[in-house]
Amino acid sequence: MVHELNEFLTGWVTYFRYAECKTHLKELDQWVRRRLRCVRLKQRKRAKPIADFLQSRGVPEWRAWLLALSGKGWWRMAGSSQAAEAMPNAWFKEQGLATLTERYAALNR
Repeated sequence: MVHELNEFLTGWVTYFRYAECKTHLKELDQWVRRRLRCVRLKQRKRAKPIADFLQSRGVPEWRAWLLALSGKGWWRMAGSSQAAEAMPNAWFKEQGLATLTERYAALNR
């Protein structure tokens, strides 16, 4: 999924590289990462796998269960501090996700 997303995002940034849109790209970066967190949590489907995943990524047990047992929707859960702690920006970089702002900066040197 990240590979396909990278192809789309880098092409999109290349197309809009001459526009003054750095703040928009930063917001779009945040939205993409939150959407990927949402997808990753949704893949787990139930409370136990969600809690296990969060704990394996370093979230304390009680905080992992607090998120896993919440009745909130996937999007709201993806915006929580537990999800951001388990899947920080550095984790997305390890997964190979290209950031729009870095690509924009590289194109406009």
